Amino acid sequence: MTDLRAKPYFLDDEGVAWVENTIAAMTAEEKVGQLFFQLMASQDEAYLKDLMERFHLGGCRYNNMPSAMVQNQNRILQQHAKVPVFIACNTEAGGDGAAADGTNIAPGIKIGATGNREYARALGKYANAEAAAMGCNMAFAPVADIHYNWLNTEIVSRAFGNDPARVAEMSLAYMDGAHENEGFACAAKHFPGNGLDHRDAHLANNINGMSVEEWDATFGMVYKTLIDGGLDAIMGGHILMPEYMSEIDPDITPDTIMPATLCPEIMTDLLRKELGFNGMVVTDASHMVGMTNRMKRKDMLPAAINAGCDMFLFFNDPAEDFATMLNAYKT
Repeated sequence: MTDLRAKPYFLDDEGVAWVENTIAAMTAEEKVGQLFFQLMASQDEAYLKDLMERFHLGGCRYNNMPSAMVQNQNRILQQHAKVPVFIACNTEAGGDGAAADGTNIAPGIKIGATGNREYARALGKYANAEAAAMGCNMAFAPVADIHYNWLNTEIVSRAFGNDPARVAEMSLAYMDGAHENEGFACAAKHFPGNGLDHRDAHLANNINGMSVEEWDATFGMVYKTLIDGGLDAIMGGHILMPEYMSEIDPDITPDTIMPATLCPEIMTDLLRKELGFNGMVVTDASHMVGMTNRMKRKDMLPAAINAGCDMFLFFNDPAEDFATMLNAYKT
């Protein structure tokens, strides 16, 4: 169970009471809606109002557009939200990850190459100051991956480098800078760690082939650094860990190994129990083949939540996905 008085929440008695009373007053439909992030298809007010009032969204992500449009969208969303909604942006390299006219600063690989922690802190601070000014409140960042394989195209310029210690230092500094913006949260990605496989999880399976010992000393160290530093949220990647899973369960077979987002041994046992993460977990995008090739969508949605993810990214067909999750909740 989440401890609302502990890191990263630190709620007082009044804050805990607000959470508990709010949940107690919610319908099943409202609770299920809180499980979903949605990728916005329009900024039309009627569309946004319908999403909030019919599906009770917990969060949203949107495609880049001018800052005035972002600000107007965010105002409408919060206006029609019964519970304040997460509004996330991809400010990995600057404010241009929040709006088309935001300021590009530098991708992670350039920041990491400087070896200067202050640059990573400034990236987190100023990129998300622009985002916060438009009403965003969560960064899908820092990118806490380690770039071991130069053929990997997903994080080639987004990661802070190939040295775990530097990735940990820079990721923590980015988060510290982002937290200088009051009320702003970070979701580090892509747990349990991208950067080894040449394949893109958008198009195929992605594999982290490290052993338990190797993972603990690299990606595990990076995430433990962030968790100890007050990380708010983690984005789970659709990443298979065959060697790790084989050490946990010697009888496991390749066809039963699940990507992290569908795997309770990773998202609950490893992340929650071993690393002690008490924050929020959101899946990476659910249209990616690294997730969709494992099971039917009607099974995949509740499987992700049951594995230990708190929120699901994104609706495909809103009405269909909402009904699927609501039925799973009821049964």
